[in-house]
Amino acid sequence: MEKILLLMGTNLGDLETNLTNALNELENNDIKVLKKSRIYRTKPWGRIDQPDFLNMGLEVRCDYEPLDLIRLLKQIEAKMGRKPDGIQWGPRIIDIDIVFYGSQIIRTRELTIPHVSFFKRPFAIKVLSEIAPDFIPPCSDKKLKDCLSGVEHEGSEIYYG
Repeated sequence: MEKILLLMGTNLGDLETNLTNALNELENNDIKVLKKSRIYRTKPWGRIDQPDFLNMGLEVRCDYEPLDLIRLLKQIEAKMGRKPDGIQWGPRIIDIDIVFYGSQIIRTRELTIPHVSFFKRPFAIKVLSEIAPDFIPPCSDKKLKDCLSGVEHEGSEIYYG
């Protein structure tokens, strides 16, 4: 089984409930959550004129291929009320990203793995290194925990867990 790492974020509505509902939807769709990070409060990235986010990292197991998985995650986001608004990095009820799918590198119009902005987002490195510290991303020779050194962590704090 390949190590699948997801990152979830929310900054609209009842943030804790949004994360809980997303976890339930994953399980209801045969996506087994193996590990969960603590919940982090993070400052917005890319577009700062919006509320802070709650973020959580997940290691999951499923039988979905990457493209089928991203399509399902988009369906879950839509079911939870996320509407495509064309605003990159804008506020959202829920965002569920595939950051890594084992050692696969995928570059299509629909999906980019590793996630295109992962190494630019210190909070994402921090959150995922908590649950998969020894994972070596496919375009790196360093473990996630080693990617933390020299990374600025300002703007993220443990919210719960």
